[in-house]
Amino acid sequence: MDESYIKSEKKANKLGEGILFINFLVIFVWLLYELFESFNNTPTWKWYISFNFIGLGTGLIFVSIFLFLIIRNITK
Repeated sequence: MDESYIKSEKKANKLGEGILFINFLVIFVWLLYELFESFNNTPTWKWYISFNFIGLGTGLIFVSIFLFLIIRNITK
């Protein structure tokens, strides 16, 4: 392979990982906002608040894992 091709591939990978990082960071902040908002609002149904805690908590865990993996790949 040509050296310039390898450099452009690495540059494209870094750019793509940077875009993924920004997207997942925005999703992470949005999930945190929704979680804090769910504490302040009274739910329409009693079971709705438990679904919010479980769903938003699980989403935060998965997005945090993805953010960690993306940061690890960017810093390599």
